[in-house]
Amino acid sequence: MIFDLGKSIASSLNSLLKTQVTDSKIEATLHDICNQLLSSNVSPKYVDVLKQNIRANVFSKEIPAGVNKGKLVYNAVYDELLKMLDPKSAPIKLERNKTNVVVFVGLQGSGKTTTVCKYANYYKKKGFKTGIVCADTFRAGAFDQIKQNALKIKVPYFGSSDPDPVKVAVEGFERFKKDKFDLIIIDTSGRHTQERELFQEMKNIITKVTPTKIVLICDAGIGQSAEIQAIGFKNEVDVGSIIITKLDGAKNGGGALSSVASTGCPIEFVGIGENMDDIESFDAERFINKMFGLGDVEGLIETVKKLNIDEKEMMKKIGSGNFTLGDYYDIFQQIMSLGPMSKMLSMIPGFSNMPIPDEKDFRKMIYIFDSLTEKELNSDGSFFEKQPSRIFRIAKGSGTSVENVQNFFVQFKTINSVMKKVGNNPGMMDLFNMDPAKMTTTQKAKLRQKANGVLPKDMVDQLNMFLGKN
Repeated sequence: MIFDLGKSIASSLNSLLKTQVTDSKIEATLHDICNQLLSSNVSPKYVDVLKQNIRANVFSKEIPAGVNKGKLVYNAVYDELLKMLDPKSAPIKLERNKTNVVVFVGLQGSGKTTTVCKYANYYKKKGFKTGIVCADTFRAGAFDQIKQNALKIKVPYFGSSDPDPVKVAVEGFERFKKDKFDLIIIDTSGRHTQERELFQEMKNIITKVTPTKIVLICDAGIGQSAEIQAIGFKNEVDVGSIIITKLDGAKNGGGALSSVASTGCPIEFVGIGENMDDIESFDAERFINKMFGLGDVEGLIETVKKLNIDEKEMMKKIGSGNFTLGDYYDIFQQIMSLGPMSKMLSMIPGFSNMPIPDEKDFRKMIYIFDSLTEKELNSDGSFFEKQPSRIFRIAKGSGTSVENVQNFFVQFKTINSVMKKVGNNPGMMDLFNMDPAKMTTTQKAKLRQKANGVLPKDMVDQLNMFLGKN
């Protein structure tokens, strides 16, 4: 939902860029954007500040001749949204080879227990020896939920039938500390800021285990109310960071993000799905880029680094025209193992504004790959055009339709064509691998020039927007 908001705002701004810009058109665009923010439950006071600041940037300054006023508006909106979502503070960093204790607090039903397990999984993958303590003795089923998810992610857990949450928290903490765990995560009962008795219980747990950090969980669905809850918890305990959950399906996500950021407490992660990998570290600029369809280049580079690919060998194959269906399959399988394909594609500038296939469609591609013979996998797929009977055979063997198989080969042919152009374009990959913020004006111009005629027009447009922000 939050990314739908981003697409709407980007669409309004892109429409302005494609027309002759007048003051009345700028006002109409601002009015449209402010209405979109209000519909996402962003507080009217923040929307009003944003509108006034944009007007000050666009109308109150003498604009030099030749400056694109539409681009000026685009940049002003981008910068103000960045200000709105950036709490300007960073969460405490956890260190390996020492005992880090993190206590999770929040409202009941906020997705706290699921997030505890996602958090554990995230740090386990970073090499932390991680354990979970279930000190939620109030909610029936809390320990079972921890147990089920902990077994799934292969993280040790502790729970007890003792009804005293303070005793359970201390016992679990001491057990994991004795075994030299790097990270001990303590899940507490959900509570409301007005429940004084439960708040005292939470304080007692915190006093006993002296946490490295206290993490507050906020459900994106509560919108502007997140500010009240964040301030309420901060007034009682030393909240070190906040995680916004259920952001993928919350209509009020914009309200929750902006309200929490206004408290000055750092947003550490956002929850964007139900799977254990569906948690993303939050960076305001990267988040705005994704909202605007500008991708997440840093995230993309981090993800690609996880792939076991010999880049030089691959570029040699691509440049020589020897990129095969088998090479494609190998990369495809590795990418699928890193999480939902839609998540990966949304990181690529321009792709988030294109229709991204359902995950079921990607699984169909796996079935099609599995139905190819070794000879077919070692080819560039060109003989499928000469022998269409093969397509019928693959459709039958994979349990998919002839149309699915035909689309599969069209996609491969398109990707192969683009990759061949990239491979035959000296220096293009070096430019793509650079941090845009560190690129010189000459390097940006060179990348723009090389991208034209190689990448699809939508991607080139978004790349130009992205380079313009850095």
